[in-house]
Amino acid sequence: MKQYYFTAASLPLLSIDSKPGISIESFLSTCQLHVDPADYQILINSSITVPENENSLSGIAQLCWAWEKSLRNELAKLRAEKMNLSYENYIRDGEVVFGTQRIAQEAIKIDSPLDAENFLNTARLAFLESLTVGHYFDLTFLVIYYLKLQILERIENFESERGYTRYQQIYKNILSAYEAGGSEI
Repeated sequence: MKQYYFTAASLPLLSIDSKPGISIESFLSTCQLHVDPADYQILINSSITVPENENSLSGIAQLCWAWEKSLRNELAKLRAEKMNLSYENYIRDGEVVFGTQRIAQEAIKIDSPLDAENFLNTARLAFLESLTVGHYFDLTFLVIYYLKLQILERIENFESERGYTRYQQIYKNILSAYEAGGSEI
């Protein structure tokens, strides 16, 4: 496995408590200059979003997606159960990964959607951090760093005040439709 000492050593430390010291664009630009083209392709195929083709993932990205998919499936099961729905239509094929059931159970207990999302993102970052042991300058480190950077950038985009305003709008629309006697809410 190739080692990317300069690239890894030049990256700023990432923390959930502060804004990332590098943008995704700058990170990818740096990697494109210093990483083997085949490894760079693996890197850019790694994402926190649902992959278009799960078979395009390899190595650590595949492991991370299996964990994320398991977490999402567990959340879907619990949400469906809360709404007395069958969960089969809401889950993806995949194994249950150890620990994701407990995380989903804890998250579902949290009343605030923002707090629940913060809890889930903290769990995601902790999972990724657990995978870095023994990987300090290799492609695995860079993929994990990229995934963490995506999560942190996503967190940065949450604006509680704007979200609460939007929530109130949606809630007001639902109440208005209900009071008007609409069956379609």
